[in-house]
Amino acid sequence: MKRSDLFILTALLNVTAGPVYVFASDETSFIAPLVKESLLLDIANGSSSIIVGERGHVLIANKVNTTDPQNLELTLNDYKQVSVPTKVTLTAVTSLADLAWAVGHDASILGSKDAGANWALLNSAPELERPLLDIHFFDEKEGIAVGAYGLFYRSLDGGTTWHQEHHPSLLSDDDKGYLESIKDDQAFYLQELSFISPHLNRLHDANGTLYLAGEAGLVASSVDKGITWERLVLNYEGSFFDIATLPNGDIIAVGLRGNTFLLNQGEWQSISTCVTTSLNSVLIDGSSVFIVGNNGVVLKLDAGQVNRKQLRASNSEGCRRHASISLVPTNFSDAISSAMVIHNTILAVTTGGIKTVDLGE
Repeated sequence: MKRSDLFILTALLNVTAGPVYVFASDETSFIAPLVKESLLLDIANGSSSIIVGERGHVLIANKVNTTDPQNLELTLNDYKQVSVPTKVTLTAVTSLADLAWAVGHDASILGSKDAGANWALLNSAPELERPLLDIHFFDEKEGIAVGAYGLFYRSLDGGTTWHQEHHPSLLSDDDKGYLESIKDDQAFYLQELSFISPHLNRLHDANGTLYLAGEAGLVASSVDKGITWERLVLNYEGSFFDIATLPNGDIIAVGLRGNTFLLNQGEWQSISTCVTTSLNSVLIDGSSVFIVGNNGVVLKLDAGQVNRKQLRASNSEGCRRHASISLVPTNFSDAISSAMVIHNTILAVTTGGIKTVDLGE
């Protein structure tokens, strides 16, 4: 599970703005002996490598040298859990040098100024019963956090304070029309907007253009750091869980039931993966591209072949995979939520903890 299967589940399981710092409380996370085998959801590699997951689990290690083949074993042994001032599930983490931020259930936002060694609770709104699902900082001061039912927050002071924004431009045309009809009742308008807005699953910054992937076929772009959005139209109504820029500059979006779409020269093209499980994250490692998902699925994408309309021979189910896509074998079936490539190995965070995938190259 992840993004829809997992992240929407986190929304069902379970910001207000303000400079709230909590360094210790009854909600401090529990140091778990088997934390490396717990449900883990995201990884970031800044001045240190940081992994986040269920029950407020945060693990940190020295910054990973992704080009050193000898670094993998050291890295796996190096991850240690640190205490944080929350027990809610943490869904995403990002870092800039020694600064790091994480988000999760209860619209929680955590911040660290020492590469993840110590954390402050910057925001929490359990009454909303909605998780934040991704966070991105443009620089040391300005960042945004997004989540379920259009939840959207911005900080201009490095995360000390957060202010909620509403973005009806992310709605479908039908929902925009409905909201227009009730705009005279501002309270009711905002209430309905909070219920009909799609889940906002993943942010991606591509050389000044910010992309957003979400529920119900949502792909949107912004050239002003998410202040205004343009919804990109494509013939797909399922959820997207990640969006990324390929080495050739094309945009790829992946999501529910293996659906993969490529934006090339303003046109969307569906890429047949012959995968029926959700695809959760796109990994860019130099010229190599990998897509990871549920059931331990790892796909390799050949960017040089992606714009060709070639298909492989039919598989045992009669599906013909696009020529640019190949299946990487794995020895586990846990859902991969996020990952990074270390030399010829994928270090994956999954519903069953930290896993590795040998790329055999």
